[in-house]
Amino acid sequence: MSGFFQWLEDLPLSTSIAGSDELYGFALVLVLHTIGIALTAGPAAVMSLRLLGVGRPFPLASLRTLFTFFWIGFIGNAITGSLLFMMAATRTGHNPMYYAKLVCLLFGVVMLHRVHHAIERDSTQDGTGALRRSVMAVAVLCLVFWAGVITTGRLIAYTK
Repeated sequence: MSGFFQWLEDLPLSTSIAGSDELYGFALVLVLHTIGIALTAGPAAVMSLRLLGVGRPFPLASLRTLFTFFWIGFIGNAITGSLLFMMAATRTGHNPMYYAKLVCLLFGVVMLHRVHHAIERDSTQDGTGALRRSVMAVAVLCLVFWAGVITTGRLIAYTK
């Protein structure tokens, strides 16, 4: 695997972004990745908190538009995250925290899919219907996994 990681890191795209002092280099990729985090974890948190009872006057159906923002951020983060990985593949590829982030990301998306299903299934359309405990558990897990994505992502920079 080390050879593959070195190959990724040595690609012209990786070296040009990592070595650039210009705005379009590493700093821009990092800023775009941060915006993507806000567009993914933000809607996930809002929808999960709503399922937990926060903001009850707002109908669940009103949250449907947040999924568009989530997927825009997710796709953006897939691109910028890949670029960030490529620029430091030999270090990040051997960092257990990176793989912990990917696991949290996988489970976060799975839980958000379940949150989406609960929102779509809401038959009252006014948000006053009682939610099952299982839906509330999914909402809590969704919050935990997205917090895990952010936390492990930050810890990648500080662990080996």
